[in-house]
Amino acid sequence: MYENFKTEIATQISTLSGVSQDIIEPAIEIPKVATLGDLALTVPRLRMKGNPVQLAQTLASQFQPSATITAATAAGPYVNFRIDRTTLTRSVLQAVHAAGPKYGWTNDGAGKRVIVEFSSPNIAKPFHAGHLRSTIIGNFIYKLYKANGWDAISMNYLGDWGKQYGLLATGFERFGSEEELVADPIKHLYDV
Repeated sequence: MYENFKTEIATQISTLSGVSQDIIEPAIEIPKVATLGDLALTVPRLRMKGNPVQLAQTLASQFQPSATITAATAAGPYVNFRIDRTTLTRSVLQAVHAAGPKYGWTNDGAGKRVIVEFSSPNIAKPFHAGHLRSTIIGNFIYKLYKANGWDAISMNYLGDWGKQYGLLATGFERFGSEEELVADPIKHLYDV
């Protein structure tokens, strides 16, 4: 989405500094503090000789705003750029429309595998809201991994089969009641 803006910035900064656009474009990122600007150039990554703070001030003062990039300001060793809001909004909406439901998906996790385990309820106990909550969270995390290109596997492990069934069998032999089992099976087995 920001590629066109980065290219426009890199073209002008390359002319001002003599540094190749291939070095400049990767040094342009979204700033950590959004109030500083829409994009930021990390001057030390340009490998220019001199004080990065002074170089940033020089580049910001020489940068010529356009209809797309409306301002350039220096903040320490960074040059922060403002993008015209209408142009930025149009760019985002076009990217969302073009990508459809896959907007925001990446391939950052390509070649990586992850297993996301959900609630893993104890089958010998009643289900409760905690099982639903962790299942929803697990599914959300699974989908995040998938959207970032991971080979994601979702799993809901039903554990403690042997021990729980053994306890139920022994408990039912000692304390079980066929009538209570028919009336409310889960509650009676849990009580047993």
